[in-house]
Amino acid sequence: MFAYEIKKVLSVDNNLSLKECEKILVPEDICLGILDENREITSFVLKEDLNKVLKFNINNYPINLISTLADVIDINIENISELQVKKHVKPGLNKGVFVGKNRKEVSHLIVNRDIYTEKKEVFLVEEYAKNIPEEIKKALDLCSKAADKINLPIFIIGGVVRDIIIGKKSVDIDITVEESAIEFSRFLRKQYPDIFKIKELHEDFKTAKVVFTINNKNIELDIASTRKEIYSHPASLPQVSQIGCDIKDDILRRDFTINSMALSLNQVSFCKLVDPLDGYNDLKEGKISILHPISFVDDPTRIIRALKFSIRFNYEFEKATKHLINTCLNSGLFDNLGGERIKSEIKQTFNLNKSESLNRFVEEKIYYLVNKNIQIPQNLRDLSLKCRKVISKYQKFIDTPDLIWLIYLGTLLINSSKDEISQTAAKLYLSGLETEILVGSKNIQNNIAQIKQAQTRFQIYEQFEGYFSESILITLIIVEDEEVEKKIDLYLNELQYIKINTTGKSLTEKGLTPGPVFGEILRELLQAKINQEIDTPEEEQEYIKKFLPRKRR
Repeated sequence: MFAYEIKKVLSVDNNLSLKECEKILVPEDICLGILDENREITSFVLKEDLNKVLKFNINNYPINLISTLADVIDINIENISELQVKKHVKPGLNKGVFVGKNRKEVSHLIVNRDIYTEKKEVFLVEEYAKNIPEEIKKALDLCSKAADKINLPIFIIGGVVRDIIIGKKSVDIDITVEESAIEFSRFLRKQYPDIFKIKELHEDFKTAKVVFTINNKNIELDIASTRKEIYSHPASLPQVSQIGCDIKDDILRRDFTINSMALSLNQVSFCKLVDPLDGYNDLKEGKISILHPISFVDDPTRIIRALKFSIRFNYEFEKATKHLINTCLNSGLFDNLGGERIKSEIKQTFNLNKSESLNRFVEEKIYYLVNKNIQIPQNLRDLSLKCRKVISKYQKFIDTPDLIWLIYLGTLLINSSKDEISQTAAKLYLSGLETEILVGSKNIQNNIAQIKQAQTRFQIYEQFEGYFSESILITLIIVEDEEVEKKIDLYLNELQYIKINTTGKSLTEKGLTPGPVFGEILRELLQAKINQEIDTPEEEQEYIKKFLPRKRR
């Protein structure tokens, strides 16, 4: 049975505070219609959502922080049929449509109150067979048989289901069961003692990491208990409120519809898609959609994650999702938030090495989560394109692919002072190495005049000596001088690798007394070699003879 409600609409300004709206929104059969700057009703807020967010103690923030966009239809509300509702109201809990002649004359809201909407059953047997490696399928089959023995609903869930649908082979498999994953793991151990072991157990969330040995290969799987979660305040880590809930309730705690699907592993319903929020359709249409209007308030890292998935799959933000990203960032609630989880999501997004990731990070104002006062480069689009080109051309000089993101971040911070860079580094909990890379790039930028003046190969070498390659690459991206670019290229590809064969021990063997003079001699020798005055070890020895008497005096 399709469940929906019809509510009267009471219009309010979009800058009215949550607390002020609490006083207005008293009757259960009324919802708030949020007016935009043109005095048109574009979105709505339900009382239940308002009540949830008021518990977060953010009463003075604007009501549009949790508003949901809705279309308008002009129909007779008195004689509306269930068929008409199904036609106009999108699948998904609390999705709605306004009723009225236009956005200035809205009278009612029709809202979906059920995630258990009837849909055509979808089975993904062929897709599963094609995109899951054989050894993993065998391990999953063993889990399925064990679960069937005790009548336990078992699913694969999340990103793996998304990947199966889009035809991407997947090895990171998340299993969930509608009871305790820990107890199920122990049952698996009894069923398959020779090929199964428990690697880790986590009591708090009732999760387990287990290993099957299939054809002499270790197959590692994560098994979780279905659960409900609650947030005590914005940006907090979730707390478990129930273990072993219905799979559809577990789905509601996730981030986006495309990651909120499950696939049954039980034989009676094998590969049946569990998709109460219409993620399958969003996947086919290339849309990133959140599950409910408080999603970003609960967890603002989802804003960056939305960008990451949008860039990775070339998908668009669904209208209501884009609206909530904008209102959330413009509200000031999460200005300068920072933190390790923000860092982790930025890192994953920029490590995709797509120029659009930096452009949209700024255009969508997502950088507000790090530092709202970053002075954005005016030529950011050009810098973003150059960023990707430089990283692709000089990738061998990047110590690890995990550092690519810092080059994008450093490019974004080119107008920041060293103090501001250090503050940003502290907000993101950057390591000493990561901070040194960013500060080092600023030091090089401050020396551009000296780099331009450097004439000899050794003078060029001195300008970049001691800096990390990533710091130098950031400079290469932002500099707009062909001669400086050539000097950087020369240093990276040649000068930094030039070494001398002579050591302090070699000088001692020639009768010199160890001391500061050794450093002067070796430095002068390196200068001669970099400037191509000498090359071979023999030429080094000959060169030493020329200045040793002078050094002995």
